[in-house]
Amino acid sequence: MLRSRVVPVVERPQVAGSDLLEVDGLTVSFHTREGVVRAVSDVSFSLARGERLAIVGESGSGKSVMSMALMQMVARGGAIDRGEVVLNGRNVLGLSNDKLRSVRGAEVAMVFQDPTTSLNPVMRVSNQMIRPMRHHLGLSSGEARARAVSLLAGTGIPDPERNVDSYPHQLSGGMRQRVMIAMAISCKPSLLIADEPTTALDVTIQAQIVALLKRISDEQGSSVIFVTHDMGLVARFAHRVAVMYAGRIVEIGSVDELFANPQHPYTKGLLGSIPSIEGALPERLTQIPGLPPNLATLGAGCPFAARCGEAVERSVDERPALREVRPGHSVACWVAQADAGLPAGSTAASSTPIHLGRTIDITETAGVG
Repeated sequence: MLRSRVVPVVERPQVAGSDLLEVDGLTVSFHTREGVVRAVSDVSFSLARGERLAIVGESGSGKSVMSMALMQMVARGGAIDRGEVVLNGRNVLGLSNDKLRSVRGAEVAMVFQDPTTSLNPVMRVSNQMIRPMRHHLGLSSGEARARAVSLLAGTGIPDPERNVDSYPHQLSGGMRQRVMIAMAISCKPSLLIADEPTTALDVTIQAQIVALLKRISDEQGSSVIFVTHDMGLVARFAHRVAVMYAGRIVEIGSVDELFANPQHPYTKGLLGSIPSIEGALPERLTQIPGLPPNLATLGAGCPFAARCGEAVERSVDERPALREVRPGHSVACWVAQADAGLPAGSTAASSTPIHLGRTIDITETAGVG
């Protein structure tokens, strides 16, 4: 049994009307020498207005590809095979390039992982911020510049009147990331996608950036999709958490429910690998055995089966669908579905674990404060 985790309860916003974003069956593939790689497979979720959703998982789980696909920005060699991405009542995947340009920046904006490569190195920050505001908000040059200075000040950039005219290389990594956030919110988008925005930053700056994104969401009422591989960063930021593995969402629920009562063995492994300053120290942190599967040769069963200490015979031959096991908490796992008391016949007759991988022992995992 997992040791109880103390996690702040962050209630999902209850806003009248339809969700801001509805993703249904999103599937993205890449053609490689090994064959067709399905990087994102049948991903579905919704996002309420003002809600913060964290997308977590190992590198290669499909988090970044999925987030880029929401804006029709799949890398070369990739294609969106099917699905719908409905933002503010419109299917973004059906828009022309001209209409997409009016959506990007104005309705949805992105904070990229590496501001060094995302900012134009030969353009001053002011020029990079002013142009989108003039285009989307119809501001004059003077008005856009004044707003740029105000936004930089609001994101914690020191001496914004001077630094607005800096080149990116003249700023520190934390300051460049704040510039990226200021640019992303400059046209007041209703959805902000942050793709691992703290990866290259030290721990102190990471905490500041996460706090800044949370404050912006609270003050402006904007929804946020926060993509990360770090479970520890999301505990006090997100309303809900979606765990991705091998291109699929394998578990999704409120942050307090998922941290306190994880159901998927992969989620348990991720949480068990987080060091804690609370309680007795374990002899060693939990380790998820093996490596992620090759998506070009993925079989018909559960993608996590070969690494799972709780796998049953059905896991090898049949992939579990994402199903609700508790109100607002869905899991793609045969064992979790059986434990949730689903109707008879919903799990295989043979439910004895067959131990395809090392058992994931998380009994000594301490809580996440």
